[in-house]
Amino acid sequence: MNIPVFSSGSGKCLPNIMAIAILIAASAGAGPAAAQSTSQPPAQTPSQPPAQTQQKCVDQPEMTFTFWNNPLGESFGDSGRDYIFADGYICTDTYHKFEQFLTDHPPKPGTTVVINSGGGDLEGGMNMGALIRRDNLWTEVGAFFPLILPNSPNIKPQSVPYISESAVPPFPGVCYSACNFVFMGGIRRTMNYGSNFGVHQFEGSGPPNTDLQDATERESALIVKFLTVMGISPNWIVYMAQKRGNVVTDLTLQQMQDLNVVTPRWQTRWQIAPLADGSGFSLQGTTNDVWGTHSVVFACAPPTKPSPTPATNPSQAPATNPSPTPAPSAQQEPALVVTLSLDPGVRAKAQDLLAAVAGYSIELSGDFEPITLTAKQAPAPQVVGNRLVLSLPLNSKIVAALIKNGLPDSGEVAFLFNPAAKLPMRLLKFEASLDNTLFKQFVATCH
Repeated sequence: MNIPVFSSGSGKCLPNIMAIAILIAASAGAGPAAAQSTSQPPAQTPSQPPAQTQQKCVDQPEMTFTFWNNPLGESFGDSGRDYIFADGYICTDTYHKFEQFLTDHPPKPGTTVVINSGGGDLEGGMNMGALIRRDNLWTEVGAFFPLILPNSPNIKPQSVPYISESAVPPFPGVCYSACNFVFMGGIRRTMNYGSNFGVHQFEGSGPPNTDLQDATERESALIVKFLTVMGISPNWIVYMAQKRGNVVTDLTLQQMQDLNVVTPRWQTRWQIAPLADGSGFSLQGTTNDVWGTHSVVFACAPPTKPSPTPATNPSQAPATNPSPTPAPSAQQEPALVVTLSLDPGVRAKAQDLLAAVAGYSIELSGDFEPITLTAKQAPAPQVVGNRLVLSLPLNSKIVAALIKNGLPDSGEVAFLFNPAAKLPMRLLKFEASLDNTLFKQFVATCH
């Protein structure tokens, strides 16, 4: 991307608590930034005018890149995750160094760029974000070392001592100013639980005698174009302009959701569709996540045939009058069959997992008690394509309780595997939302 140079002035935005953490890392020689000089600007190249170079990253550690693989999540349904930790300030040519790093370390699908930066050069941030989008990388705000206390606006300061801290990276980090544009480049964008995302005004700049108002307007147009390409709401600029100068506006998670700055881990779509045999309808929920497409399908349970009544001899019939017709029993109330379909994706082949299935867990948010079944308590799963498929009856008591108590908004389904099986994972799961209105409407049709 060919974007004019303009300074975001972000070098003054770093909170005191963050600055202390960086000083500790530098003095201990622990972090990637420790090897960088904090008193010299980056080396000049022939194409960079000296005056322009001296304005970038002065007295700030330039961003460095560290590759790291964490295999720990594989046991619990994830995969070995590749990370690129980007830590430090963004200079004019930082994106060139990042591009070289990608050449030296070709990223796999799902590689996450974890960003911990107080900002820097806005042009460099946009160009780095464009590289991330070009290679379809994910982004997260976080850090390689646990040197930052959580300062997210979503966490009250008095609550920090009560929050457990992860034992492995990514740890909480910050993303201010020009770093925002690096983060926006990710096709999947998430926040660490204690990380912070802050915006503030930028300052237009240009060659001597430049009309700053004209430059600011042109650069604002470039920002809007960048936001549009990355799928971010242009209302982001409203928050950027809320406070004057370098005063940061820290965005809450809800604000980041509203602006599409962060993306959901999964999304579910519900619809009522006809059954394949034309005998009726089903309520189908399809969830898409990073592994593939999973589904939850509710169907009306087929009517049970009444047991034949043995013939009686009239001479043996009781002399009393026949009893009135009994009220319908619980077994005669509407009931459902739910079919769960999980796609392992690249994690495994469903056929290889079939024999290792040891149980199932279905949990809904709210007060609903999780259903945990062993393989002996449920029908045997099947493999359809590369999916594990399980059908379970939901008796009328469960269905009635769900409707009476109010349905939760989301839930998760897990296939649990025998630990004795030689598999790299102990479980696979998927999550889904639940359309309460459609569910109630569908249940009402099951008679």
